[in-house]
Amino acid sequence: MIKHLIQLIWNKKRSNFLLTTEIFASFIVLFGVMSLVFYNYGNYVQPLGYDYEDVWAVYFTGQDTPDSVFSEALERAKQQVVSYPEIDGAALCTSNTPYSQTTMRWNITYEGKSVLSEMILADENLASVLNMPLEEGRWMDRAEVESGQPVVVLNRQAKEALFGDEPALGKMASLSDDGKFWKVVGVLGNFKAKGEFQELEPVVFINHQSYDIPMDVILLNTNEGADAVFEAALLKGLNRLARGANIELSYLTSQRRNQHAITKAPMIIAATVCGFLLLNVGLGLLGVLWFNIRKRRGEIGLRRALGATRGGILVHFVSEAVLIAAFAILVGLFFAGQFPLLGVFGLDASIYLSAALASVGILVVLVAACAFVPSREAAQVQPAMVLHEE
Repeated sequence: MIKHLIQLIWNKKRSNFLLTTEIFASFIVLFGVMSLVFYNYGNYVQPLGYDYEDVWAVYFTGQDTPDSVFSEALERAKQQVVSYPEIDGAALCTSNTPYSQTTMRWNITYEGKSVLSEMILADENLASVLNMPLEEGRWMDRAEVESGQPVVVLNRQAKEALFGDEPALGKMASLSDDGKFWKVVGVLGNFKAKGEFQELEPVVFINHQSYDIPMDVILLNTNEGADAVFEAALLKGLNRLARGANIELSYLTSQRRNQHAITKAPMIIAATVCGFLLLNVGLGLLGVLWFNIRKRRGEIGLRRALGATRGGILVHFVSEAVLIAAFAILVGLFFAGQFPLLGVFGLDASIYLSAALASVGILVVLVAACAFVPSREAAQVQPAMVLHEE
């Protein structure tokens, strides 16, 4: 039967060429969209590594204030805010907070191995404010921070990239070329600073007192008593403590929504284009089959007269449509197979495989569904009516 169907399709290759081209283009676009979806989904299901609910971020801009004066003002502000009953904890850190658009990266080096990592300068309270569980060791303590001891905490990805399967605790790593070394005191699990859709990357938390970069953010862990009235009072008090500084307050939940909107926008645009192409394929397939059925009523009537069943006619036309799609999909699979081989976009091969299988499944179901209605009409053709028309 398949050989017969191929012969029929080949005999009408000109009329089927445009439909095959549309299906091929739809497969390529659908493959790209599904790759993006599977990539983001794979990232999303990975643990985030911290809590963002009820966490506020207060951003300070010192403008012309000297760094020493600005740092002292932030330290006073931190001590002040923890006295409020609405605040359960406060931590100083750099502006590359969770869900922010700020990045700070440089290399961390151990025995000649260098790893580009996100660097977050923090104090002794950051782990408790963000509720970050540690897998090994501990977080930097207050004595280490106040004395400016060069200690760091790594996330799992930084630890594996630097030390592999070796223990990380107690190892000395370099963050610059000045000959200074930092001691690893703890290892976190995941930490996705840019949100759920971020790919897992190395992150290093540095004692801010051991590195010459001023803090400009206070993260606040709030409770149910923190409302709009308290927010206004908090900002008023902070403006008194840090005169001359520009202060902005943001909720991590709001930053999370904004970050998700940025991530979802390309997927929505690509899905819209893909949906338009799939609609064209469906309409084109319907038009071709309706035309073929009208044109081949004599053939269908003869088949029925020779004993072909309605189910057989239905299967014949649906199979013909699916086979046309199969030719286009095979060509599409050839091009899709080049993505993992050439390392396009640097995604894992399993993502491309999942995207290709999903694209094949969606297109086959779409083609079969669009072919069903006109094929069912073909199955209703009566031999006597065809002979009467002839």
